[in-house]
Amino acid sequence: MRIDGCSDIEDPAPLAQQAAWQDVEPIAQDDGPSPICPIAYTDEYREMMGYLRAVMAAGEESARALALSGRVIQANPGHYTAWVYRKRLVEALASDIGAELDWVSALSAKHPKNYQLWHHREALVERLWPARAALALPEDQRLANPVLRRELQFVGSALDEDAKNFHAWSYRQWLVARYELWAQELAFVDTMISQDVRNNSAWNQRYFAVLRGRPATTQLDAALARAEVAYAVEHIQFAPNNDSPWAYVVGLLLRHAPAALHEELLPRIRALAADPGFAPAMSSTPFYWSALVDIHEQQARALPPAERAPLLDEARAICDRLATQVDITHNRYWRFRKTAVGA
Repeated sequence: MRIDGCSDIEDPAPLAQQAAWQDVEPIAQDDGPSPICPIAYTDEYREMMGYLRAVMAAGEESARALALSGRVIQANPGHYTAWVYRKRLVEALASDIGAELDWVSALSAKHPKNYQLWHHREALVERLWPARAALALPEDQRLANPVLRRELQFVGSALDEDAKNFHAWSYRQWLVARYELWAQELAFVDTMISQDVRNNSAWNQRYFAVLRGRPATTQLDAALARAEVAYAVEHIQFAPNNDSPWAYVVGLLLRHAPAALHEELLPRIRALAADPGFAPAMSSTPFYWSALVDIHEQQARALPPAERAPLLDEARAICDRLATQVDITHNRYWRFRKTAVGA
């Protein structure tokens, strides 16, 4: 298989016919004497793998081994053993990292959701500009560095192609956290959410950016919690039946600012539900009522046990409403949820 932009195949002839490989005895795959379901490999792939096993077994670190690993990866991009070997070869041969990044970029254009190539890219970037050296500089200077500029542009282009590409978002999280590029991330996420308010991946990235890699026990200060509530409610108004901002703000506050659930979020969403322009949509979306269950339950937890009953009863009543009127499809879930209120 040939990938445009990848330059590992200099001689298309079978390896057994190439002078450069005459000293290597390929190692065939051992499927045992009676394989139940042998894989129907092509002759070309079977031959490449035989030679790859041989050079790996010999511990060979050479340009020809690097080229062969590239051929195998182009034929089977999910071959993680070939990727591990290629990473070792790139390091041992002190290969041109820029050229290797170009190779990975060409491959990712055809296989944008391949785990291995994104992890390989992480290793290349770290080798090209180690985070330890980068973090000695202020963030604005890190952002101006051509290595990080290139990577942010690359992953941005990948997300332009598919705004919900989990692998691209995961790589962006690695890049931002590894090089501490927090200052620009909320602006980027805001752009992505503005383009598609239902992009749950972008909302997930906002959660990541707000926490800035801090521990799960981190508590947000009141001003930040208030700002995130305002941001989420503003986007709820665009599409009240879109669960992304609801899941974002309720999840964020439950974990990192529980008091803000009833102090900041509750009055805002109640006001929205009372607004004639939004009341029909709010009353019919399960996400509004689900948020009320979480809010009342959390609010009750902050009270002495003897004072919790009214709020917990209200949460249970809302579960009944969800089960019988608003979200009948998930009737059994809401009946279960009712039994868990206050537990």
